[in-house]
Amino acid sequence: MKLAIAAIVKNELDSLSEWMAFHLAVGASHFLIADNESSDGTYELLDALSKTGLVTLISVPTGSTPPQLIAYQQLLGSCPNDIDLVAFIDADEYLLPTPPAVAVAADKAPEFPLLAWLEKQFASKEVGAMALNWACFGSNGAKFRDEGLVIERFTQRAKQAFGPNHHFKSVVRPSYVEKFDNPHYARLNRGHYINAVGEPVEARLDKQGKPRMGLSEQIVWEGARINHYLVKSVEEFVVGKAKRGSAATPNYTKQRDYFMRHDRNDIACHIAADLAPEVKQKMAWLQQQLAVLEETQSVNSAERQTSFDLKRWLKRRLKEWASNSNGDDAPIERWALDYPSDQRGSCFIASGRVVQGWLLLPETLKEMQSQASIIAEWQPAFELNHPLDVDRPDVIDTILAASAEGHPQRVCGFRFSIPPRLGNFRLWLALGEQRWLLKEVSVDTQDVGAAQPLKVLKGKQGWLFLDNDTNGSVDQFMGRMRLTQAGLEGWKSYLSDMASVAAQRPWALLVAPSKESVMGADYHPRKEGEGGPLHQVLGLAAAKDVVYPVEELKALGDNAFILTDTHWTQKGALSATIALAEKLGVERAACEALFQKDRYKQKEMGGDLGNKLTPKQVCTVEVITSFNHTRYKTYDNGLPNFGRVLVIEYPNALVAGTCLLFGSSSSSSMFNYLCRVFQRFVFVHSAGNIDPDVVAAVAPDYLAAQTNGRFVVQVPSASQNLEEVIREKCAQLDEKTLEGVSEKRIIASDDYLESIGLLFWEQTRSALIN
Repeated sequence: MKLAIAAIVKNELDSLSEWMAFHLAVGASHFLIADNESSDGTYELLDALSKTGLVTLISVPTGSTPPQLIAYQQLLGSCPNDIDLVAFIDADEYLLPTPPAVAVAADKAPEFPLLAWLEKQFASKEVGAMALNWACFGSNGAKFRDEGLVIERFTQRAKQAFGPNHHFKSVVRPSYVEKFDNPHYARLNRGHYINAVGEPVEARLDKQGKPRMGLSEQIVWEGARINHYLVKSVEEFVVGKAKRGSAATPNYTKQRDYFMRHDRNDIACHIAADLAPEVKQKMAWLQQQLAVLEETQSVNSAERQTSFDLKRWLKRRLKEWASNSNGDDAPIERWALDYPSDQRGSCFIASGRVVQGWLLLPETLKEMQSQASIIAEWQPAFELNHPLDVDRPDVIDTILAASAEGHPQRVCGFRFSIPPRLGNFRLWLALGEQRWLLKEVSVDTQDVGAAQPLKVLKGKQGWLFLDNDTNGSVDQFMGRMRLTQAGLEGWKSYLSDMASVAAQRPWALLVAPSKESVMGADYHPRKEGEGGPLHQVLGLAAAKDVVYPVEELKALGDNAFILTDTHWTQKGALSATIALAEKLGVERAACEALFQKDRYKQKEMGGDLGNKLTPKQVCTVEVITSFNHTRYKTYDNGLPNFGRVLVIEYPNALVAGTCLLFGSSSSSSMFNYLCRVFQRFVFVHSAGNIDPDVVAAVAPDYLAAQTNGRFVVQVPSASQNLEEVIREKCAQLDEKTLEGVSEKRIIASDDYLESIGLLFWEQTRSALIN
């Protein structure tokens, strides 16, 4: 069963990707779209997607006759022959499977329950069309457009008996339709209409007793319905629906009275919102298609034809396989999970718990082995994607009873590691553009021993790097870890929220490049891959205020990072300071001149990597001797790492203003430089998480956040509560650590702390540790 979605659109760019992704998520596989003279980029997006084969696109002009019914007739004539059903809806309507559709009788739950349900409803060839009623959604009280999906933002609907819900939209067999009498009702050349429970549609009568074709007497929501987001927020209504008018009725505009009549928020309903994770995945997939298309169009015509042929070949091979199977199963001959498993238990290596196994594709798909990969997922923000790249001749010999020599599926194994204390994760098979769930894996984490020191990868010429820490540094470096759409949306929200918190003051986010990204090409023991979470974040339009000084660090050569530590050198920190200050509006030449006379000396150190080895490995680094920021600290709460707050005031600084930095451990080596740029420097150790109340209290002239490149898989927040962080931190400290805190504290007067906006947090912290 193949379902297409048909619509006429005009200037729908803001929500079109979500609308398409939603319908892909519920089972649609094609779109028939008529563009009505869009001017906001809608046509360009659809035109690009039409080149991927996902969209059949036509253009209809605005003339003396409303274009909607004309468009519908042309779309019927353009429908591909392999499409079984077409749902004719609008771009603010979402075809939603409701619980009975999910419960369709089957030996096992189908991947797309809507398709299984539709196939059952259209089992008889006498059924030519199905009427699906509206469920009208209100504004949720929103005045302005906000971030987030439509299905997430609008979760309040009218009661089922609400009058407009008698309207229905039609799912039709395209060859059964003679024409559309109106946008809701199709005149059939054969067959009959049913409603969502399989009964004949009873038309609603007007006051004169005449049938109103397109409205049903019963409002039926069992199995599926049309979620109609017909008003959205006031802003979206005014600049969207009210401005566009009607594609079906001449000279009809929807104004204030329309909004007031339809803005019903009677009942909370989250059925569509619960599909948000799948929708975001499909939105990411759409972006990938556009990226591939853009890349393809940049090569010469011969290469472009080869790329297109490969993509078409993959689709054809999967389609052929599906036609020869029952269509519900994943394209797998056999697969097995060696570790962790009930038979073998778990296996651990330095970087974590081993996930090891193998997978064979069906004989008819064996040529696609190189396209297959295993995806591991345990958090919504990121996932691991590992190719089948482990040689497994034993599988060919034992499972297939064939010679492994030259066998096309000999390299069918996978092996990687995950955090050792991770109790649950999911494994997927990814092939081409599709994925299938292999297994929900659960392990008993009691088999994990006491926490071990972080292991170290030994690179070339004595350079040390992180092994796979909890952020998957090696997987990121090799391009095997990727942010999901949910992760990217999280970053968009964070950057947008930070801009809002900053208000009109200069602001920036500094991302400290990982050691691997700067030194890895020359010294890392693993091969560097393409892409990765950081590059995904930097590719966002919202990332224009992100400072990523990777080129400045590479220019320092071996002086950029400490050979036996994960952090940059002090000269690396200096380069980052200048890049950050310049982004905040400080003149670069003035900054460079400020530090020209600094003096350094050689110092031997082990570092956070070298100290883990036995015997300890040390190296020599340059440290600044001509300036020490500790002489100018006016306040320090003394807490280790997260929750630490300090203030440095240097009267001879370049800029007479306050800079507030929400930073991380990489920020500490910048203190000697930042305090000479900004007369007052306030630091909060938060890994880039921002407390808007602290920003309001300190009222800085400049706002900055700093995180590390390998931390981008942990999306920071712009609504952190520093008070709670300090409370939780102090509650976890033992007596010895508390003694250290007291020794490091620099206590300031209440008057001073109040003047810089930190009195409340100091009192909170003091109450906990005194």
